[in-house]
Amino acid sequence: MSTQQLHQIDRPDGKYTDEEMEKFMVFCILDTAVSYESVCKAWNELDQVGMTTRKGLKQADVVLIKGVLASVGYRWAGQKAIYLKHFAKNKINLRTASRKELVNSVYGIGMKLASMFLRNTRGHEYAVLDVHTLRFLQKELGGKIPKKYEDQEKVFISIAKMRNMNPMELDLKIWQENRIGNRKK
Repeated sequence: MSTQQLHQIDRPDGKYTDEEMEKFMVFCILDTAVSYESVCKAWNELDQVGMTTRKGLKQADVVLIKGVLASVGYRWAGQKAIYLKHFAKNKINLRTASRKELVNSVYGIGMKLASMFLRNTRGHEYAVLDVHTLRFLQKELGGKIPKKYEDQEKVFISIAKMRNMNPMELDLKIWQENRIGNRKK
């Protein structure tokens, strides 16, 4: 599976330095209910001004972070600025934290983004269940998918294995085939 369409910080290769882990966590915090292109644009702008690490975010106030996000048309700039400022002060060890710890202590990170973070940075075989993969599951299962994330994940992983793929490969295939940003108008 080609990852050429992914942002440079969004590398599912498990080879992240500690600083890159912080930068990718900022990317994950931005990646909720907005297009991938919007996340990339916002992250790039934050990176230009040194606000993609905890140290850089600590030096900025919420108003400045919000202004940077708003300058590129990012939705919910104020809310995400608060989340990013909270992350700057968060002492969580990104190299050792579990998925549950990420969900419980990093504002803006749920199961999907904690799974994506751990998949990319540490090679965990988690499914990243977004709107595209959930539609895929509904189609595969005739509209009856489990309610809990972990149960949906188990089904997704078993489907991937039946197709001789790992969950990341199937997830990226579905995502690249279905996301609006890839469609030619």
